[in-house]
Amino acid sequence: MKFSLSRTVVLVLGLVISMSLIAASATANPPGIPAGSKPAYKFNLIGRPDVYAGNCGSGNRLFVLRDAHSAHVLVTTGPAWDVTDCNATGDHWGAISTNEVSSYNIYVRILGKPGGHLGICGDTYSDYLSGETLCLLGTIDLTRGKGQSKFQVAPSSMFDASLEDIVWTVDTNADFRIAQFRIYSRP
Repeated sequence: MKFSLSRTVVLVLGLVISMSLIAASATANPPGIPAGSKPAYKFNLIGRPDVYAGNCGSGNRLFVLRDAHSAHVLVTTGPAWDVTDCNATGDHWGAISTNEVSSYNIYVRILGKPGGHLGICGDTYSDYLSGETLCLLGTIDLTRGKGQSKFQVAPSSMFDASLEDIVWTVDTNADFRIAQFRIYSRP
């Protein structure tokens, strides 16, 4: 009797510990995002081999061409975070709306084929004297390496259109497949 009682206690404790670990891992944030942050919105920037002719739907995705040079995305302030026009392929401009950017942290990571590259310049300005291209609100510059990709903090200034609309200039290479953007409320 004593043996089976202690065996039962050990089994129950093991079950409780296992359930706790499963619950903790189910609520854990992805690598690179601090504990305590709560997800608010997400969207994917997807590289396509050809011009997108489909319907945007409500898929929280934005399309650019692979090997894009100077694709454009308009960032505006709206009632909520949303992809308002998913097509940034060809001569078309994509669009996203943001809201209360100061309340959120924005993270981005690149996935897909190693060697894939994504460069985003926020509010491009050309210096006429030097010919240099300046990114007044910041940049996102990611290259896909080997191994697990981790989220990095993106400059919130590139999303804050509360005073003025922002234009992103997007460049990718032929190996670019996808970048994930995650918006989390600050803990």
